[in-house]
Amino acid sequence: MNRTDHFLSRFMLQKHHGEQSSKAPETRDAAVIIPLISRAEGWSVLFTQRSWQLRHHPGQVCFPGGRKDTSDTSLQMTGLRELEEELGIPSHQIQIIGELTGGQTLSGYHIHPYLARLHHPFTVSPAKAEVEAVFELPLELLLDTSNYQSLIIQRNNKPHKIIGLTVDNWFIWGATAKMLYQLAKQYG
Repeated sequence: MNRTDHFLSRFMLQKHHGEQSSKAPETRDAAVIIPLISRAEGWSVLFTQRSWQLRHHPGQVCFPGGRKDTSDTSLQMTGLRELEEELGIPSHQIQIIGELTGGQTLSGYHIHPYLARLHHPFTVSPAKAEVEAVFELPLELLLDTSNYQSLIIQRNNKPHKIIGLTVDNWFIWGATAKMLYQLAKQYG
């Protein structure tokens, strides 16, 4: 069994934490899907790059997802709805295999990440207004904690320590990198 297969079996054996978590009252709930894809060469993770035309986080690498709507019956549904809106992939092609511990972002969201397997065959039809690019990166590289580095950014004239990594010329930082690093530390 290779490292990524070992990761998946360990992750799927973990108890689901549910949607209960402590968050600051001024934060808004959001959910993301971390799509895993089985390829002949190994497992990969599907990412999006946000459109450069967006007001918030333009050009940033992220997972499909977004803010919870009042019509969403759960945060998992939020992630699946957003994935379909952003990439045109219907929820019946997604198998949720677990939930990571959520976290706060500097922009006031409490993100609930769901790890999911994307079943073949699938077609990606990005929403041009939201998505600049769609790409995959090898899970094996993302599970290697030595690929991550600590960074300091300035926001509201205050320094904030964040984590980031560069894989195949894609720079991933902030909440997305934090979720990946959590996976790498816990299951890699």
